[in-house]
Amino acid sequence: MAGVEVSAREVSWVERMVVDGWIEGAQSVQIRSPHDALTSRMWGRLKLSADIDDFFGYVSVDAQKNWKVDSETGIDVHEAWLEYVADGWDARVGRQVIIWGKADGVQITDIISPPDYTEFITRDLEEIRLPVDAAKFRLLGEAVDVELIWIPFFKAAVQPSGGNPWALEPDIPENVRVTAAQVEEPETSLENSEIALKISAFFSGLDVAASVFYTWDDNPAMHRTVTQNKGETDVRFSPEHHRMTVFGFEFSRPWSDFVFRGEVAYYLGRFFEPASITGSPLKKNALNWLGGLDWSPGNDWSIIAQVGGIAIFDHEPGLAADEHSLSGTVHVSKKLLRQTLTLSNMLYYDVREQGFFDRIKTEYAVTDDLHLLAGVDVFGGGGQSFGRYRDNTQVWFKAKYSF
Repeated sequence: MAGVEVSAREVSWVERMVVDGWIEGAQSVQIRSPHDALTSRMWGRLKLSADIDDFFGYVSVDAQKNWKVDSETGIDVHEAWLEYVADGWDARVGRQVIIWGKADGVQITDIISPPDYTEFITRDLEEIRLPVDAAKFRLLGEAVDVELIWIPFFKAAVQPSGGNPWALEPDIPENVRVTAAQVEEPETSLENSEIALKISAFFSGLDVAASVFYTWDDNPAMHRTVTQNKGETDVRFSPEHHRMTVFGFEFSRPWSDFVFRGEVAYYLGRFFEPASITGSPLKKNALNWLGGLDWSPGNDWSIIAQVGGIAIFDHEPGLAADEHSLSGTVHVSKKLLRQTLTLSNMLYYDVREQGFFDRIKTEYAVTDDLHLLAGVDVFGGGGQSFGRYRDNTQVWFKAKYSF
């Protein structure tokens, strides 16, 4: 009898566990001369999940071979968390990706998980978000949810560097010599923790949420020490992350075939870079906002239009950013061949600099498990937003197998 009981328990464990994942190969080439490869990688993710009564556990491990960015090659734990679900509340502890906001392809209040810009914004947003080691507690009501997040360990945003083809050389004037110290990151301590609180309310035909995030800026401020030496100017960069508080608000309202969406993030105490290489970052308050309209006209069409901007309060002429900036996105997609083929176009446009990024993509589901994707990423216009990547206009191909 004892042997039978053990066997039953083993079957029960197997039934409670789910193992799945995916393997993806990606390759891209510059359209402009010299037609170099910009992306060349094999990337796989193995996922294991299990539920035991009121507990649910999840682990995902990434393995990647990247022939263009050596630092990406290796094996890494992407997420690993344990969740307890009770009547009216739940709690999750461990490494996790936390998603806020309602915008399409743009992060306004979605700033809990820092971004990974290894390949600028050409990766999907699901790949751009980095996981954080956090504890998340939620109170779940019929009309109101309260979410509290504690992040004890700081994680910075990832920017392209070194031999990465997405790392651009800075424009340094003549007779200026530049050196840089290591980035000064916050030490791990209780007082350096990050804390976020979000309250969401669900009414008939209207969802709203308000939040506050006491955090560190994911990107360091590039403080300078400037000295003159025999007709040359020496600039010493000292990167440092700073505390700031972000207040957020978001809403969505469906109506007929439309969904109206909006997000606002008010940054209290954010540092902005100067226009001059010899200038100093300035601490300002700023408002980041976005409004969007989703339209589903039928016949498997989807159209999403958004407009947003940043307003810097108490603006000074020495800042690199304007007092007011304006940008927009348009995302159009259509499903064909019994929804096995998806054609889409996602356009980002910077109004002031007239810079743009246009992603034209096709995705074909050979089977439920095997998807083939191909597209073109076009960068153009002027300024320092998208136009500076015009040489990285690329054609790309991906194959993804899920199991």
